[in-house]
Amino acid sequence: MYYIHYSFMGKWMLIVFIFLTCVMQAQRTHELSSDSLIHRAKKVYQNDPSLSYEYSKKAILKAIEEDSELSLGRAYEMLGISHDYLGQLDSALFYFEKSITLLKKQKQQIYLARTYMSKANSLSLLSKNNEALIYYTKAHDIFKSEKSAKEEASAIMGIGNIYSSMKSYELALKYYDQALSYFESVKDSVFISYMLTNISEVYSSMNNFSKELEYQKKSLRIKEKINDDYGLVYSYSNMAGLMAKSNKKDSALYYGNAAITSSVKINNQEFLSSSYHALGEVYAKFNDYSLALKNYLIAIEIARKIKNPKTEYTLLKVISEAYIKLGNYKEATKSLEEYILLNDSLNNLETRKSFNELQTQYETDKKEKEISLLNERDKKRQIVVYSIIGLSLLLGLLSFVLFNRFRLKKRAASELEIRNKEISNQKHIIEEKQKEITDSIHYAKRIQNTLLAHKDFIDKFIPQNFIFFKPKDIVSGDFYWATEYQGKFYLAVCDSTGHGVPGAFMSLLNIGFLSEAIKEKNILQPNEIFNYVRKRLIESIGNEGQKDGMDAILICIENNKISYAAANNEPVLISHQNITVLAKDKMPVGQGERLEEFKLFTMECIKGDMLYLYTDGFADQFGGAKGKKFKYKALNQLLNSVSHLSVTEQQEILNQTFNNWRGDLEQVDDVCIIGIRI
Repeated sequence: MYYIHYSFMGKWMLIVFIFLTCVMQAQRTHELSSDSLIHRAKKVYQNDPSLSYEYSKKAILKAIEEDSELSLGRAYEMLGISHDYLGQLDSALFYFEKSITLLKKQKQQIYLARTYMSKANSLSLLSKNNEALIYYTKAHDIFKSEKSAKEEASAIMGIGNIYSSMKSYELALKYYDQALSYFESVKDSVFISYMLTNISEVYSSMNNFSKELEYQKKSLRIKEKINDDYGLVYSYSNMAGLMAKSNKKDSALYYGNAAITSSVKINNQEFLSSSYHALGEVYAKFNDYSLALKNYLIAIEIARKIKNPKTEYTLLKVISEAYIKLGNYKEATKSLEEYILLNDSLNNLETRKSFNELQTQYETDKKEKEISLLNERDKKRQIVVYSIIGLSLLLGLLSFVLFNRFRLKKRAASELEIRNKEISNQKHIIEEKQKEITDSIHYAKRIQNTLLAHKDFIDKFIPQNFIFFKPKDIVSGDFYWATEYQGKFYLAVCDSTGHGVPGAFMSLLNIGFLSEAIKEKNILQPNEIFNYVRKRLIESIGNEGQKDGMDAILICIENNKISYAAANNEPVLISHQNITVLAKDKMPVGQGERLEEFKLFTMECIKGDMLYLYTDGFADQFGGAKGKKFKYKALNQLLNSVSHLSVTEQQEILNQTFNNWRGDLEQVDDVCIIGIRI
């Protein structure tokens, strides 16, 4: 039998080792698990999505450390929800898809269904209704099989929301009724009131006033019963409008004042401003413009106090109209001038904000990467220090009692395990960095989309039109833009130098200068607008980029007369299947070989003619059996062959033709075609 005698030094090292082991164990005890971090993220995602984002990122790293695919899938879903509430919908969809891939392997399908719901919600916000409907349906089927009744009802409500967005009102009502039946069966008053409001809004869209009023009243009674103060403001304001529409003045005034009282009760200044606005609308409905004006002025005072320029902008218009009705033309003119100035300010602010957001996003991403790398290095250094201290003490103690070869073998196995975990973590970090770069480009896409002309805005001035817009990359050098100023409607179709991120930067610059020329410099002729934009481009870009600019067409419509300017691209007019390629200037908007003044062109057209504005992307696309360009002649013949069809059918045929022609080949450039029925 062997006896081991410890020296004084050996005993001291044993005490130190036991102490450090206890400390490290205490630290591990206080570390949060991945499930705890996910729980914390869920508690704060609505009120503080940035904090939820941080918890979710930590949960992902912890789940990798725990080697739990279930927790990792749930953490990815939570990160996607955080991105959704931060308005970063493309990133949200990316993480939902990662979550789905992991959760499909798990036995607990309820988590998969919840991720399907989250993805459907983000898709619906992006107006991708067909895809959203698929994921709501998948979630519903799982909830039903798992007998999770409340979540099944929520999925049914989501399906109803999609059908309502798609204007399939009968189907929307069918699903709303199913969800309502469940919530009534479990006596969930909050969800019942929300469902009744949704049903009321569907009937409003169907112009069924009696049903709209019936369900709005039902919703209101429940909100009053459960003292839902926030919901009551919304319901009272709606009821005020409905009563005014029914010519019931006393009831309309009662509900308008009730909305104000509820807003004061919850101390919400934004609600209070909108409630005074709603009460003013009631008085205006009954031609009492003096009291209408009084309420409008209170509403705008509150809006200015809380610095809400968009609400102030809306109120200035109705205030001006009230002054006109009262015969006070001096104050009406003053309010109208403020309205116009604020309109210009908001437009310029949005443009500058878009530029600043894009630049700040790239700079922020760069700094975040540097900080993340520094944090990772510090963490590794700390782990190495602790590991060295621990291993040194452990080796010093165990060298007295264990064979050296056994210790070396165990140490090698331990180091191999640590190295494997580090490799796994590094792989995840690299993947995250790559995704952050992609996120930046998707963010740029969202900014660019906000500056493109909205379809509803174009429809207001040109009821029959189509827009075939197909960027080569995530962001585009091609763009279309429109504005209305002093009774003139302007529409531009432009091809900026480059595509992808460089092209997107140029498109933002070009949009800014077009808006500046019209709204700030009051330049009204299309050719003079091009002259100004060219001057600003040459001044702003500098010597190294002076040849950057755009090929563009800008039309101006005033009293059914159309004038235009064309730089390198020409409009195409088709009348009774006769093609006319209209005149253009053979020079770009920017530094080129020629710097002559742009010409102002006019066009003669009759009702029913089709006018097409396009860039070079469609004609330059390689494809077909021989892999050749489509070419302009073939494009104009295609437009001629479809010109007699509806604008919707024309757009569908163009899209189908382009995809069939391209086949498996890469898209070579951005594509933009706008068709206008005169």
